[in-house]
Amino acid sequence: MSKNKIQNYIILEFLKDYATLLFIFSLVIWLMQAVRLLDLVYQDGNTFVVYIQYTIFQLPKIISRISIIIFFITIFWTINNLEDNNELKTIFFFGVDPKALFFKLIKYSLLFAFALILFRAFIVPYFNYKSKKLLLEEGIGSFTSLIKKNNFNNPAIGTTVYIGEKNKIGEFKNIILFQQYESGKNKIIISKDGIIAKVKNESYFITENGILFETDSDGSISQLNFDKITSDLKNFKKKSADYYKIQELFFFELLSKFLYEKNIKEKLASLSELLRMFVAPLIIPPLLLLVSVLFLNEEYKINRKIIKIYLFTVGLFLLFILEYLLFYSSKKIFFGYAVFFYLISIVILNLYISNKSFKNASV
Repeated sequence: MSKNKIQNYIILEFLKDYATLLFIFSLVIWLMQAVRLLDLVYQDGNTFVVYIQYTIFQLPKIISRISIIIFFITIFWTINNLEDNNELKTIFFFGVDPKALFFKLIKYSLLFAFALILFRAFIVPYFNYKSKKLLLEEGIGSFTSLIKKNNFNNPAIGTTVYIGEKNKIGEFKNIILFQQYESGKNKIIISKDGIIAKVKNESYFITENGILFETDSDGSISQLNFDKITSDLKNFKKKSADYYKIQELFFFELLSKFLYEKNIKEKLASLSELLRMFVAPLIIPPLLLLVSVLFLNEEYKINRKIIKIYLFTVGLFLLFILEYLLFYSSKKIFFGYAVFFYLISIVILNLYISNKSFKNASV
């Protein structure tokens, strides 16, 4: 077997382990988040179709957030397994230079970091934008779950509903519906009966046998007795935030916000998000440098288990510090600069450790 095939074997083992761990952790976190997001149906009035689409759109964000720590766990796991199965010794015995293997891994880690930067800068914001747009454009579809009987309910912005009685199929008795519009116009419907009806996947609130009162901005009141009034639930504005958050903006919008925004809070928030996109993934090669000590340094053979625990703990600590700095970079500009100095310092430190390890590397 050629040396290139042996090196590629290690990389393929890593990719297989990485894909497996990333899938498992992403699935677990996604399921937990899906349960938490059920409030979108029961509190915000979205349909289950919208809920399912929205939760699926959250997957890229979940993958992005855990990708770096999964990289560290996987590279540690892969090298540890290769060593425990004596595969590393066999590989080095057949003439594979540890230094050549090391530089090949570093090259691929840089490619991985670059791919993650692209993923965070373009793919994740796109799906975040799509998920928010979905909530903003879709009207209320699950009205019944938002209303309790014998109570004044606020299922939508500018809307108050009182229901005397209701059943599980969306039939109501003794209804008072109050709607306030931005124009200053108000509408009050008092009716004996009502129902939520679906026509071609569209939901409508139908009130029957009642009185309609309308007040204009000038204070005039009009009254109308009616047999039936149909209200399209899409016209009811949900109480979800009607603006895009920093995490839901595209790269160029974030950059523009950072450069030209006068509000310092918004400016720092955009800086923090840009750092997460373009700077945070650069910690991947230093993490590989750290783990490389496991197969480069001959001096660590005796206390192998202790060294493994130590290196794993140090790696997690480095990631914790990075997250800490990124979090506070949205509050003070000092922490934004600190992210750059932090990454530069751990690169220099790990290069020094790796270089020292090369002198004792087993061949």
